[in-house]
Amino acid sequence: MSKKTVVKISDIYPGKNLKINKAISYLNIPKYDRSTLFKEYPLPSYTDLKLPTGIIDVVIDSPHAFERWNLRVGPITTEGIITNIFRMAILTQPNRIRVLEKELAILDDEFVFSFRFENSIFTITTFYGRISLLPMLSNVDVLRKYNLHFNEQINLNVDINTLNRQKLPLTPTSVIEFEDEEKKHHLLFYFRCNEERNVIYHSVRERYLEAASEWNTQIIDLSHPSRFILSDTQLHLLGLLGHNLFIIQYMYKADPDRLKKLHETHSRTALRRFAKKKGWKYIQK
Repeated sequence: MSKKTVVKISDIYPGKNLKINKAISYLNIPKYDRSTLFKEYPLPSYTDLKLPTGIIDVVIDSPHAFERWNLRVGPITTEGIITNIFRMAILTQPNRIRVLEKELAILDDEFVFSFRFENSIFTITTFYGRISLLPMLSNVDVLRKYNLHFNEQINLNVDINTLNRQKLPLTPTSVIEFEDEEKKHHLLFYFRCNEERNVIYHSVRERYLEAASEWNTQIIDLSHPSRFILSDTQLHLLGLLGHNLFIIQYMYKADPDRLKKLHETHSRTALRRFAKKKGWKYIQK
């Protein structure tokens, strides 16, 4: 039997009946230090208010909350970027959020916002601003009650030059939403790191239920393939994202039978093209 002349990721790790619902990438997102992406945040204390349980998604109340970000928080950006900043934080790193009082919270001890939680959807209803720019927001619960009872409005807007000097909180470069053959829902948040040590937060939820199941998250450091046990679905997605070297190194360390089969089914030229210069030393016989 003649050997295949092109290596496709589906030849190695088939993505059985994957349904990609949405895939989006953003321009001009900064690279991060690895330590930032692996930082551990303290658990809330026993007496602290907690985020609601069973959150299946996070949305921004548009256009109101989106407009408030671009008037009070900055830098000026898109609704999609803001949404995925908070989706990533709330679904995968909830300890970055402190709930100040009912329906009022703060991200990274900096970004103050209000929210509502209905039908398992966490909706951000407005942004008050940044603590670093408006220290009075540290008492925002008092401020909101004052506004509610006295119909007074304190100007929280920030001038355009100051807004544009601000930095975004931790922001994924790409986000992929998909379902697998078991109807599990997946969210993949992709981050670029300095020195090309990119990192993925991969979150999985069983399915939509009345009592929504929690998201379970695995952090994948693409510079250390031998540290992880990954599913065929995860490896298929990494292949689609062009991480051939990671796939090869993973097979070399953790899945040698798959690598052996690849040699049996594909030509040496096909393997060399797939592996390229950096990966060839792992794949050649």
